[in-house]
Amino acid sequence: MRRIFLFMIFGALIFWGGKENLFAQRGSVQTGPLEVKLASPLPRESPWGRTLDRIASEWSRITGGQVRLRVLHGGTEGSEVKMQLSLASNTIQAAIFTSFGLKAINPDILTMSAPFLIRNEDELTEVMREVQGDLEARLNRGDYFIIAWSKSGFVNVFSKDPVFTPDDLRRQRIASNAEAGEINTAFKSMGFQVLESDMADLGTKLATGAVMAAYQNPAGVAAYQLHTQLKNMLSINIAPFLGGIVINQVTWNRIGSMNPRYQQELMRITRQVAEELDQSMQKTVNDAITTMTREGLRVNRPTPAQEQLWYNEIEKVIPSLLGTAYDRVLYQRINDILTRYRVRR
Repeated sequence: MRRIFLFMIFGALIFWGGKENLFAQRGSVQTGPLEVKLASPLPRESPWGRTLDRIASEWSRITGGQVRLRVLHGGTEGSEVKMQLSLASNTIQAAIFTSFGLKAINPDILTMSAPFLIRNEDELTEVMREVQGDLEARLNRGDYFIIAWSKSGFVNVFSKDPVFTPDDLRRQRIASNAEAGEINTAFKSMGFQVLESDMADLGTKLATGAVMAAYQNPAGVAAYQLHTQLKNMLSINIAPFLGGIVINQVTWNRIGSMNPRYQQELMRITRQVAEELDQSMQKTVNDAITTMTREGLRVNRPTPAQEQLWYNEIEKVIPSLLGTAYDRVLYQRINDILTRYRVRR
């Protein structure tokens, strides 16, 4: 379960330099087999580890061994910041990033994770159907190219005392990863007591009473056994957690120069395999919640009136966050898509 957690919030918890070497290579024609080193923070014996090995095999098959994807499992390239530096210097050619890593390529991406905007998997699917092309254009306009997306579930509030309303949570200090800057800003704007904390230190802070709540992915809570102290889960989803596989444009262009069809075929198979994993990971989250419930976790489901209080709270502060924490135009577009979708539902 701990390994599963590493997929669900890998790194969850930037990049200039070395570009001269990388971008001086633009336009060169590849001759002979091309090795593409892909950095992954996840263990080889994890769902994503096995999936990446499968993708590597497919790349070799499709290109007749001309493009060889070598997966560097287990976080050997370090943090997302380090991976981006290595990607820019062409030490590696591809990497898996969370939405926080993608943010360094284009800050607008975190608009997708604005609190209480996208509320469930169906809504996320609908939004991605309409804005995926725009998101990819924003990410791909510079020195990188996103090959495939990863949907890693949602973040929920876990707490020592039951939480049904915003006022219930305001009485409890909340632990959050420092990388979740925009979400932290939104919660602080709503009057919550947010304390930045590493996942490794969270158990100690809970034991000493320094914090009494956290917003985390359920699989992560299960992996670290945090539900033994955080015995309550608010059923409302705070935000989706997106990630993706990114390759630098120099390498992507080299692949295209080898054979025009390689890019299309490699992207197709990578997205197909990643989507299959997304579907299985949702079962992993559901299984984690079921297991924690058997071990004493209480899933608290607010009344419709209590649930609306959360949405009212974010509506009060979101105007001050647009143009700073979140992209105004993209936020409005997503909001319009969801308004139409909810009416149809």
